Amino acid sequence: MSTESTFQIPSGYERAIRFGANWTMAISPYLIFNFILNIIPEGSNGSGGIAATLEFAGKSPIAYKAIVLVDGLFHALFFITTVTLFAMLRSAFPVRASLILVCGAWQMLMGYTKGLFSSYAFTDLGSAYLAAEATLRATLIPVANAANDLRNALQWMDSSGLMFVWILVSLLPPTTGLPRPVRWLGWILTFGILAPDPAFVLVVLLSPFWLFMLGRWMKRLALAPKEVL
Repeated sequence: MSTESTFQIPSGYERAIRFGANWTMAISPYLIFNFILNIIPEGSNGSGGIAATLEFAGKSPIAYKAIVLVDGLFHALFFITTVTLFAMLRSAFPVRASLILVCGAWQMLMGYTKGLFSSYAFTDLGSAYLAAEATLRATLIPVANAANDLRNALQWMDSSGLMFVWILVSLLPPTTGLPRPVRWLGWILTFGILAPDPAFVLVVLLSPFWLFMLGRWMKRLALAPKEVL
């Protein structure tokens, strides 16, 4: 369902927006893939406790680095979507388009900073934890907890960037022809960020539908720019 659109994308941007639309649809399953990747190895996502995370990172540093960097990679991939939205909206809604671009850049920087920090901090701590005696291990646990708190803070910051993009898209005027399911899913995804766990599962399960429908909307406008006048 969508409202009749009077919105037109900037002339000359059709090819770039088609690329961004296809990109958005292509990355739509990414968070589910990342979720599965995180739950398979025990201790990779901190669910088994900080000691389990240190053991996994120390025993399999390459696998641990791959998992946390793949998590951060989503934010870089999603940045292309926000650039596409900026290109589409910059003429008609310059302020909103700029805010989407800024939030997109923010979530990318925070998301990949989180991945890089985790890949170095926890593999080094994990190696030291495995090589240490029981007394030193007990000392390393508070250090690892502090590092995990910093990682969680970075995760909240990258999630807040995503959340504001969802909100800004959901608040686009009806004249853009944005489908109503995209609007409602944006609010549900925002709830998934703000509500306590396990509400975050909503983000994992519903973001693929949001991304795919958003990409279809962008592609429709790019393929028929003259018909939406």
